[in-house]
Parts: sequence; structure tokens; C-alpha cells
Amino acid sequence: MILLVFSSRTGKPDSKNIDDKELARQSFSHKDKSPGGCYVMFKTLSHLFYYDIKPQVVTKPFSRTYNRDETLASTDYNLYILVADRLYTSAEDAKNMIKFASSGNQLFIASNQPDSMLLEYLNVAVDDEGIFQSFTNADQRYVNRNLAPDTAFSRKGIKAGSFITKMDTSRTTILGTDAFNRPDFVKVAVGEGAVFLLLQPSTLTNYFLMQGRNIVSLERQLAYTNLYMDHVYWDEFYKYQRYRQSSDFSEWQVLMRYPAMRWALWLAVALLLIYILFESKRRQRIIPEKPLLVNNSLEFVDALGQLYYQQHNNRNLAQKIILQWQEFVRTRYYLNTNNLDAAFADALSRKAVMPLEQVKDILNSIQQVQSGYTISDEYLQRFYKNIQAFYLNTK
Repeated sequence: MILLVFSSRTGKPDSKNIDDKELARQSFSHKDKSPGGCYVMFKTLSHLFYYDIKPQVVTKPFSRTYNRDETLASTDYNLYILVADRLYTSAEDAKNMIKFASSGNQLFIASNQPDSMLLEYLNVAVDDEGIFQSFTNADQRYVNRNLAPDTAFSRKGIKAGSFITKMDTSRTTILGTDAFNRPDFVKVAVGEGAVFLLLQPSTLTNYFLMQGRNIVSLERQLAYTNLYMDHVYWDEFYKYQRYRQSSDFSEWQVLMRYPAMRWALWLAVALLLIYILFESKRRQRIIPEKPLLVNNSLEFVDALGQLYYQQHNNRNLAQKIILQWQEFVRTRYYLNTNNLDAAFADALSRKAVMPLEQVKDILNSIQQVQSGYTISDEYLQRFYKNIQAFYLNTK
């Protein structure tokens, strides 16, 4: 269990010192330490997944990221987290979100009022009666009895969310309910992936998670996702949208919407043109050519390797080959090489697009070298060839 504690001087959610207006301001921002922010959740995320994945913050519409981010568009085992009071998407965004989930990824949406187009894709209907209640109790309960006794969590002073009134039972699984046993947390199977829909985003705020053992509620929710995620994305775009955007939305539309910002931009463009006009008349001095520096590092490494090999110091040379290989795996595939177990072998095989048996053969050779067995010249040559084949055949 992850427990984060804030000092009262830095914004700890203390119900005695918080008025209703402050509780009503829910930004759901990952940087906001106020009661309505999601700072606690964001800082906890990296500890809830294997390999300590750090979430990547997204500040643009989903379609733009989906079309430009090769990892998000072409691989599976990705998790996209979207927390907002009211969710407004474009038709293209809703379509790409479903396409993203269908490819084997997972989309986690927490919103009081999800977008109607997205709900139509999921064949889900939502009753938003609860969001018009003033300040009640934010309750989240889980239907899985195996989670007992931690199946019900509550926090006074923040409004309750909405609930689901219609769903496709053939592909929808109820994971949680509100205080009235109405479903508000479900998993919808979409292709090879899934969409998680939570209609109680107040349970993800600092004010809720810092109450007693409520941090366990976050662990319960994310435990339903695939904990062997390759990448985790945190959305910071839709929580600030107040109406539906068109598919051709761009940052220029936001900037040109305000007169002061529009005049500032045109003034900056004019000053830039004046600067280019006058600076282009200046003559540039000829810069003398300098001889290129010679890189002797590769020659040094080759000479050092030949020295170890000629002296038959095979173990030392094998250890250096292992260290170089581990550094390559860490920087290329972002995997932790401290524990070369079966889970590591499976993750490396998937990311390097290499047969699992070949990866296990390399790991077994590394364990034999590190266990103290005598390293013969023939064994060292075979081990070196296997490592070189890994470099050449991996992606």
C-alpha cells in the first residue's frame, strides 16, 4: 500500500479548515495540491505498476497524440488515464479512443459527465442526477467480495457522482457501485483491450485519498488494469475543455480567441520580420574550418578487449560484456536489469521482438558467468557471438 502525507503548511486537505467553495473547486490537475487536485494520485501511479513506470503527461487532443506518438498508436500494453469533471471530445477523438482500446490497450476514464459520443460507442447510458447534488458523501464500493474488508470507502463534504442506467451486459462488467448500489465503475471490453469508466472522479482527488485508508481505493481501481504496462499516459487537456471541440482544433484557435493575445501575436510577428529584414543586411564573417576531432574510443575498447583475451582473463572480459549488455537494455528498452527473472525475460522478448528461448539462453549464460564457473575460450567466444546476435537482430 502506498501512503503519501502532506504537511499542513503545504496544503494538506484538512476538513476543519476547508470551506464548501474550496471543496467545489476540483481541477483534477496532476500538479494541484489543493483538495480538488490529483497530485496524490499522480505521484502514486508510478509505484502501482511494475518497473516503476513514470506517467507521461499529455497536453494535446487525443487524436493529435495518437497520430504522432508511434508508441501510443502502434503498440499494445498502454494505459491512458483521463480525469475530468465533464468530458468533451471531438468525433475524431472518440473514434480514435475506441480504436486505441481495440488494439489491446486500456483507457481509464473518470468523469461526472462523459462525452455522449463516447458513451454511444460503449453502448452505455448515464444518469447525471447525482452531480447536481450539493455536498453529500463521495462513496465508492467494490462488488468483488474477495477484496473484503476493504470494499467500501467514503469521504464527507464532496459531491457524489453519476451512475449507469443502461449497459451492454455481454461486454460490460460491473466493478463498483455508489452508496445506493447503483453501478458507477465498470469495465467495457473493446476488441482486444478495455475501457474503464468511473463516474465518481471525486474519489481520485487529494481530499478523498488522504482520508484514512482511502488510498487503498485507488489501488483497487488500478488493480483491474494490466499492471505489466509498457507506457502510462496522463491526460491534462480535456479537464480544461468547456465545450465540444471540432476535429481540426489547434492551439492557434485558443490563442486567437482572445483580443489581447491576438494583438500580442501579430506584434511579435511584425517585430520578428523587422529583425530579419535588418539583420539580413549584415555581413557574416567567414569562420575558419577546424580539423575534426578523432574518436579513438572504439579503438581503445578493441585494444582493451584483445588484451584481456590474450591474457586469458575470460571472466573479467565476460563480466564487462554483461555490463555493456545490461546498459544497452536499460537505455534502449527502459527495463530494470537488477532481477533477471522470468518476468524480465518475457518483457525483454516482447519489446525486443525476439524469441523467448533466445532471451532465456542469454540470461542462462549470464547466470553461469556470475556463478563462478570456469570460462573457457570456446565458451567465451560462443557467449560473445550470442550477445552480438542480440544487438543485430533486436528492434
